[in-house]
Amino acid sequence: MADSKEKQINTETGKQPASRNTRSSGIFLIFVILLATLAGGGGFYLWQEQQNTLKKQQAINFTLQQQLDNLNTSINNLETQLTINKEITDALTTQQTELSDITQKAMALSSRGQREWILAEIDYLLRMANRRLQIGKDINSAIAAMSAADKRLYNLGDLNLFPVRKQLKKDIAHLKALHQVDVNGTAMAIDQMLEHLSSLPFKTINDEIKSQLNKTPDTVVDTTNNGFVDSVIDTVMSIGDIKIHHRSLQPVTNAEQQQQLEQMLRSHLLAARLAALRYDQTQFAYDLKLSQNILEQHYNLTDNRVSQMQKDLSEFTKLNLSPTLPNINSSWNLLQEAIAGKKLTKPKTKKRVPKKSSAIKSSPKQPTKAGAL
Repeated sequence: MADSKEKQINTETGKQPASRNTRSSGIFLIFVILLATLAGGGGFYLWQEQQNTLKKQQAINFTLQQQLDNLNTSINNLETQLTINKEITDALTTQQTELSDITQKAMALSSRGQREWILAEIDYLLRMANRRLQIGKDINSAIAAMSAADKRLYNLGDLNLFPVRKQLKKDIAHLKALHQVDVNGTAMAIDQMLEHLSSLPFKTINDEIKSQLNKTPDTVVDTTNNGFVDSVIDTVMSIGDIKIHHRSLQPVTNAEQQQQLEQMLRSHLLAARLAALRYDQTQFAYDLKLSQNILEQHYNLTDNRVSQMQKDLSEFTKLNLSPTLPNINSSWNLLQEAIAGKKLTKPKTKKRVPKKSSAIKSSPKQPTKAGAL
């Protein structure tokens, strides 16, 4: 009985460890399977999450790329606008600079002192004197303008401008040495001649014979040694010589011819008047000569009116309408150098004085006096 119980106990104990090992292996296997399942599920979940994250990142990258493209486009537009703005800014800067220069000049003109205004006035007077002399041939007006400029220099009292005043004195002296023709008076005198032209008497046959006999001293007949017949023959021959050597006796008796001669004389006097106003010496002398010839040939010179007109025309021929004018720009050039702040230089005499002019000569140097201004 004891042996059988012992065997039974051993048998039960031997089976019990084997079943326990099998159970442990199953549990471990199940645990491994669970772990694998959990690991696969976790990996799949992580893979899904990674895919979702990658898609989101791609979407974000696409959005960022679009935004980057939009930014590049905006930057290009901004660069274009910036270039345009820069050009506008440069133009505005240039305009501002010009406006600033104009403003400064205006302020300089408005705030210039008494000295600058006096110098500007002197500059204007010298310019006007030169224009009056060179264009209008008006010597008296040029002298008056230069004298006024000299007076303004005297009132200014600047010793640095003494060379300008000295040159002004020389130019004024040269102009005063010239004879100013009274062109207006000459034109008015010719107008008076034209008014009384229709009342002038023409020559008759008797006047023509007397004038030609007076011009020929050989017409006197010497009857001391000749008889009466010889005297008559000599007289006839003398009259023949007058007709041959002078001109035929053809006095103007027709009214139409007289009117034509009067119109011719009037036209020449009008041409002489215009030439005087234009300072045309050649045309003036030519028309005066023709007028004198018409008066001498066809008008009665014994009449006081005709002889007085002939005398006036002879006086007109002595007028010098276009004298040699000096160059008066030297004083103005010296003034410009003084205004610019340069050292005043003495003008060259050769450039100022014409070579053919004998009346204009450079005056000798005079010692500078302290009280000259």
